[in-house]
Amino acid sequence: MYPGGRTEATNAKIQTFADFIGAKLVSADETEVVAELAIQPHHWNLARIVHGGVYMSLLDSAMGLLVSLHYPNRPVVTTNLNLHFTEPASEGTLVCRAKFIHRARSTMTVEGRIYLGEDRLCAHATGSFRVLKLPS
Repeated sequence: MYPGGRTEATNAKIQTFADFIGAKLVSADETEVVAELAIQPHHWNLARIVHGGVYMSLLDSAMGLLVSLHYPNRPVVTTNLNLHFTEPASEGTLVCRAKFIHRARSTMTVEGRIYLGEDRLCAHATGSFRVLKLPS
C-alpha cells in the first residue's frame, strides 16, 4: 500500500502486509490517507464479522503511511495503537481515513477511522508513531 505503487530497484512491486490482506490505497496527501478493503470471508472471525486484527492492520497501515509520507527516507514505527470497535461489519467495503492530531519533531499522534461505506463507523483508533534516526 505505497502511494504511486513505488517500486524497488528490481522493478518488482513492493508488497506489504496491507497488500496481503487486500487493502487498496485510494488517496494520500500531506493531511490524509484514505484506504479501502473489500470484505471477504477470509477477513471474518468465527462470528462471521470482520476480525479485529483486520481493523487493526488497516488502521496501522494507513496511519503509519501518513507519517511516512512526511519522512520518506526515515523509518517510522508504531509505539502505541488504541482501538475502539463501534459496529460490526460482515460484507461491503471498509473505508479507512487517517489524519494527524498532533505533529512533533520525532513523535506523531494520528487518528484513524474505519467506515462501512461512507457513513457507518465501525472502528476508531488513535496512535503514536516515532520517526527513527538512521544509523550513522
